[in-house]
Amino acid sequence: MNGIGRRQQVSASMWRAGDVVLLQEGALVHENPQNGPGQIADLSTLILDVDDLSKVIADVGLNQFMDQMIAELRTGIGTFDPTRVEHQIRAGFNYDHPEHGLVEWMPTMVVGDVVSVKTVGYHPSNPVARRLPSVLATTALYDTTTGSLTAMCEATLLTALRTGAASAVITEAVTVDKPITLGVVGCGAQAVTQIHAISRIRQIDRLIVTDVNPAVSASLADRLPIDLADLPSPVVVGVDEFTASIADFDVVCTCTSVPVGDGPVVNLSGAKQDIHINAVGADFAGKTELALDFVRQSVVIPDEVEQCLLEGESQRLARDELGPSLVEVLQDPSLDLKSQATVFDSTGWSYEDLLAAQLFERHAQRLGLGTRVALQRTPEDPYDPYETLRLFGRPQSVPLGA
Repeated sequence: MNGIGRRQQVSASMWRAGDVVLLQEGALVHENPQNGPGQIADLSTLILDVDDLSKVIADVGLNQFMDQMIAELRTGIGTFDPTRVEHQIRAGFNYDHPEHGLVEWMPTMVVGDVVSVKTVGYHPSNPVARRLPSVLATTALYDTTTGSLTAMCEATLLTALRTGAASAVITEAVTVDKPITLGVVGCGAQAVTQIHAISRIRQIDRLIVTDVNPAVSASLADRLPIDLADLPSPVVVGVDEFTASIADFDVVCTCTSVPVGDGPVVNLSGAKQDIHINAVGADFAGKTELALDFVRQSVVIPDEVEQCLLEGESQRLARDELGPSLVEVLQDPSLDLKSQATVFDSTGWSYEDLLAAQLFERHAQRLGLGTRVALQRTPEDPYDPYETLRLFGRPQSVPLGA
């Protein structure tokens, strides 16, 4: 054994025959004969796929997992401390070729602990053209001591769950606790989790839904959780009939893939003075779902202020036209918005993604789920970039011109 020490690794097959592998709870151990055992550093990455998330939900129960997601966001946002949690608005690439879409990244850091980066693609043509979700996402978690990638997890289903949970958290905060009539505009994947989450915090007496695609709205009932025994069957109507019933709604969720510049998706004039809107679909510059006049007459609650000013319903407003943020509503008990029209500008906050990923990871570790892989290079000698190549024979150069 040399002075650098022998590295011990979970995956023994990666190392030379005859090496002795020492396992300490799945960690990597640098053992130095001169200085004694080195610091244990687990540089393996836990891969958590959609099957792992499905197993977690099967173990916990779908309603219970949604309840936990709502509680995770309610507590996490309610105790959010900007001196401890740093976050940036999402950034990325928007493009029109080969088709309209984007790929973006959404970073958050808990100081001295973890960095979370969700990478998300939004391609509205996916469901019809490819039978894929319009949103595809993964979340990566990094250790801030070593910089190592500790986990990579499925975030497509996770994003839908956390988006529904965020709507439930704010709906609970700004509406009166009573049975409600819920309206939903856009009956795709997000509609399912919006309805499910809100049903966990309010009794839904009537559920009225609409979509520009009749086949999508007609299939919504079959896609809702079967164990929501108290949920009324959705009444499918056209957009005009939905608009004609606008005075009946207590809460409306707009979750559409309306193209840039084609909004509004529903006429809200004549709505109750204390109606609450969860505007979920405005996630792209130029894409909005609500009429500007209605937005200006309402208390607009942005989930992430700077991000909403760029790509939410708030992108058409000046900063001083915004109401309190999601954090302010949950942290200030003196704010009572229950008698006013409110709009939750839900663009998707990276801190919510961190909370969702950590909930998933905790359950997966409890159940022993996921696959650990040695994805990142961890040499015995950190100064030798070619060390791992020698495990498969001495690295050789090819002469120029050969």
